[in-house]
Amino acid sequence: METTKAERIRLGIFVLLMSFLILGTAAFLIGKRITEKYVPYKTRFTESVDGLSPGAKVKLNGIVVGQVTGLEVDKEDLTAVIVNFEVSAGTPVKTTMLANLIGGISLTGLKSIELSGGAPNDQDALRGAFIQSSVSGLKQITGQAEHIAEKIEGILNNLLSITSDYNQQRLVNIATNLDNITAKTNDILVKNSKELNELPKQAKQLLDNTNTVVVELKAIESRALLAIARIDSLAMRADKKIQNLQIEAAINSANDAAKSLELLAKRSDQLIYRNQEDLSVTVRYLREAVENLKDVSRQVRENPSLLIRGEEKSQRIR
Repeated sequence: METTKAERIRLGIFVLLMSFLILGTAAFLIGKRITEKYVPYKTRFTESVDGLSPGAKVKLNGIVVGQVTGLEVDKEDLTAVIVNFEVSAGTPVKTTMLANLIGGISLTGLKSIELSGGAPNDQDALRGAFIQSSVSGLKQITGQAEHIAEKIEGILNNLLSITSDYNQQRLVNIATNLDNITAKTNDILVKNSKELNELPKQAKQLLDNTNTVVVELKAIESRALLAIARIDSLAMRADKKIQNLQIEAAINSANDAAKSLELLAKRSDQLIYRNQEDLSVTVRYLREAVENLKDVSRQVRENPSLLIRGEEKSQRIR
């Protein structure tokens, strides 16, 4: 079927209009590209830049301000990549800014560069200067995952080492030894329970006897002080009587004082004699208590777990 002349004219007009539209759009974009000024910069990444290619966006706080113009391997460090990019003139690029590699987790895997940091009063970066880069979030997560995996592997190795046949046998031996020590400790406590129960009573009796001796010694001390006071008084009287030339009366007073001292000495001797038996009993109780304490301390030193079993047994008795 042949087209009519009118149809061919309409088709020609449509083609011309579309051509003009395409040419106008291209001219607009080219003109904008030519008239718009860009400032080049560089950055250096020490990680893989897979997904970053020329034409990738360069953003500042989420706003597109430029694009990547080229990628090249750093000749001084083959593990690093130098990224050339440019931003629109007038974009505030500071020396304190960081170039972050973002993206790469989406379905397309494309990455871009995000500029961050800096302050209005910081120094402006020179044209073509290197902008310091930072570690991407993906690499940080990967590094942390590797570190966590290493720790988990170490824990698993330790668990395998602990649960080995040799260590299991050692744990069984330790548990058996503990049971044997506990049984021996219990036997010792049972055998010496009577002595241990009598020990507080003996200590209390010893304390009572000691208090009695102390009271009697204080009484003797009081009497001695009283005798000394009387001697002082007699001495003063004798001095006065000597001064008054009453020598004979002073001698009589001195004799009386000597008799009082002799009487005090006799009473002290009698008191000590009466309490001699109590003192010997007290000394004997002290000796027995010391021997019991030595025996208990020796048993506890040989088997320290006696204390634990002793508390459990005392709780059961209560």
